[in-house]
Amino acid sequence: MNISIAERIHEYLNDSDSELPVFSQTALIVQEEAGRPEPDANKILSCIERDQILTMEVLKVANAPFYRGIKKVSRIQDAMVRIGLREMVNCVMLASQRANYQSNNASVQHYATGLWKHSVACAFGAQWLAKRCGYADLAPEAFIGGLIHDVGKLLVLKALVATGEQGREMPRITKTAAEEFISTLHMEYGAALVEKWHLPEIYAVICRDHHSEDYDATNMLLVLVRMANAVCVKLGIGLFADSEMVLVTCSEAGVLGLSDITLAELEVAVEDYLLRGEF
Repeated sequence: MNISIAERIHEYLNDSDSELPVFSQTALIVQEEAGRPEPDANKILSCIERDQILTMEVLKVANAPFYRGIKKVSRIQDAMVRIGLREMVNCVMLASQRANYQSNNASVQHYATGLWKHSVACAFGAQWLAKRCGYADLAPEAFIGGLIHDVGKLLVLKALVATGEQGREMPRITKTAAEEFISTLHMEYGAALVEKWHLPEIYAVICRDHHSEDYDATNMLLVLVRMANAVCVKLGIGLFADSEMVLVTCSEAGVLGLSDITLAELEVAVEDYLLRGEF
């Protein structure tokens, strides 16, 4: 019996032995605590310090040129003093997700590197927009939404490679075909993966609808991520690029009330963020 690519990806998603992208529960706890009206910084520090791998990754991010001060920090407490609570939470999110984009398979790593760069840029862009457009209360969620909006691409990529490695009876998938599968299937399977992670539904909606023509324009978190994603595509950050895109004509720009000047500032900010960071 012939099984479609979509069915094989579904099998991969639900196979307990599959190497699925993961979401750190520690990162989720940190984000939830930081989002409280009066967050407990000691609780956040304690939570991070219980995860030694995450601690090392957070310190690595905190010591990147974008954040670095005169001397290197070696303790989580010092990192929080240097960059602040909100940026600390962003560091935790970046550190916890970065491992998903590392692979010993050269084919996977080639694409994963571009996907990671795009995800980081979209996270920063969505957060920048939230603060600039009067939605500062959505900034933390915007960062996470931007960071994981394309995780479905990573899932589909890994599923395609795994299927090929298992030697099942199926035609060889060309590079062009693989990119088409990634492009067309990543929204559905990204949403399914986020649900499997037991994250709030708002993130599954972002994964599912960040390319939909018929989207909920009242969902400001979705609008912020969609606009940031469009900026990244125009700048050529990621797997796909469209340098001819006119950002100000995007429906999201209209919803957010963005001018050509503000969008140009965002482009510069995103490029500068990537240039100065070591993510």
